[in-house]
Amino acid sequence: MITVDCSYALAIKDKLLVHVADSLKALPILKHDKFLLDSLDDAKIDKLDVIKAIEGFLESANLRKNFQIIPKGNTIRVEPLDGADMKENLDKISDVNRNPFFECTHCGFMTQYEEELRTHRLIHYI
Repeated sequence: MITVDCSYALAIKDKLLVHVADSLKALPILKHDKFLLDSLDDAKIDKLDVIKAIEGFLESANLRKNFQIIPKGNTIRVEPLDGADMKENLDKISDVNRNPFFECTHCGFMTQYEEELRTHRLIHYI
């Protein structure tokens, strides 16, 4: 199991978790300021693959030059560097979170309407 410590990068933790878990097809276990990655089968998760997935996320969000990735044992720490554009880039990520989307915990169906999600969830119990 690999631990990704986002104690100093909480603004990107949730999106980073989704990206890394999807990229590696791993099972994420969420903690307050970090997440653990476990494989769905008996295969071992390679730390270098996790680092590449983190770098891929940071590149896609234009944040690579503002964060450093520090591997130590089975823990990978993501820490921000001081950068002039970092606050603006983090604000852009936060703006995306202001759109209210609701997601079905069973299948991942997404909608902007809470009532539509409630109706959708009923089909899982029929």
